[in-house]
Amino acid sequence: MLERLLRNIWHNILGGAWSYVLVAGIFTLLWLWWHFLPGRRQRLQAKRVGLPQLRREVLTTVVSLTVIGAVLPLAFALGLRRYSPIYTGLDDYSHGWASTAGIVMLMMIVQDTWFYWTHRLMHHRRLFRWTHLTHHRSTNTNPWSTYAISPVEAVVDSSAIIVILLLVPRNYVALFIFSWLNTAYAVYTHLGYEIFPRGMSQHWLGRWINTSTAHNTHHARGRYNYGWYFLFWDRMMGTLSPDYETHYSKAGFLAASAKSR
Repeated sequence: MLERLLRNIWHNILGGAWSYVLVAGIFTLLWLWWHFLPGRRQRLQAKRVGLPQLRREVLTTVVSLTVIGAVLPLAFALGLRRYSPIYTGLDDYSHGWASTAGIVMLMMIVQDTWFYWTHRLMHHRRLFRWTHLTHHRSTNTNPWSTYAISPVEAVVDSSAIIVILLLVPRNYVALFIFSWLNTAYAVYTHLGYEIFPRGMSQHWLGRWINTSTAHNTHHARGRYNYGWYFLFWDRMMGTLSPDYETHYSKAGFLAASAKSR
């Protein structure tokens, strides 16, 4: 039994690491393109990311991905599987792709809610040093800042999937889509550049969507903008940065357009 558990943990670590390296690698190519070709995009922060920061982030990420990869297999070994049935086909629980899309959206909402409240909790002055300080050493983010977190935070963040498995009925297709979307969006919010349109923050739908600009501001200031996918909780709880829309309209877009304003 122990051998099987260790094998499951190892496979889960490898799977998570592979998907993150692939996604972060793609975003890094985009980051480098904009970084070394002035005029394409503006950095969200003027200061550059140095090699010491990148080395620290990569080493920290190795540890955090190991912890993250161990959480779910351990939870299953402790009996989570009995309370989280997975429907093997699109029609076992849903009526097709539309319902699967709805399931993915529900998983995103649960993930966002878990992240917002645990994120705010980790910012408490009595907890910050032990849980979240490691991540905030990266005041100017890049794709490799995403999982540069402490082991404690790795456990807290990865516990979101346990909550999702307990609350949300799903199939393998929904889980697959969600897992890749979750990784991609996490890397995007740490990109250090904005890829959404300039009018996003004032659009009737876009104003509820979290952006790289919002999360970069969170790292720069150490406060505000605690969400993952959405800004629902930040807007409702008054934790959205007061100048978010102004900042978004001026930061990160095509340099030529910025100079014309």
